[in-house]
Amino acid sequence: MKSFDTHTLLTAHGLRCTRPRVKVAELLFADGQDRHITAEWVADELGKMGEAVALATVYNTLNSFMEAGLLAQINGLEAGRYVFDTNTEPHHHFYNETTGCLTDMPPSALRFYKMPEAPAGTEIVDWQVVVRVR
Repeated sequence: MKSFDTHTLLTAHGLRCTRPRVKVAELLFADGQDRHITAEWVADELGKMGEAVALATVYNTLNSFMEAGLLAQINGLEAGRYVFDTNTEPHHHFYNETTGCLTDMPPSALRFYKMPEAPAGTEIVDWQVVVRVR
């Protein structure tokens, strides 16, 4: 099995290899598993690994990863709750309002026959569906 190269990942996406970025990238991407995460979860996991990183630094890191295309933000959840997804391919989610759990839904699970026209002077660059369940 090939080892994970954090520096290559970050530089390929135009990001400098700062210590917080390297540690967050290792946490999120080294095992190749997709996950839905919050900044609070990342800070907690880093703390368990002996890496104390300020929550503001974690938010900044996650936002820079999102801008670089390494993460997607999941919209349509609770107000003020920021959830990021390591799976940046087009897909949708089930959101369990009782447990707070997100589950991926493949894009083929939904069928749209017509997208609305974008407002004048704009274009649709992304869309996502969150189906709420209890």
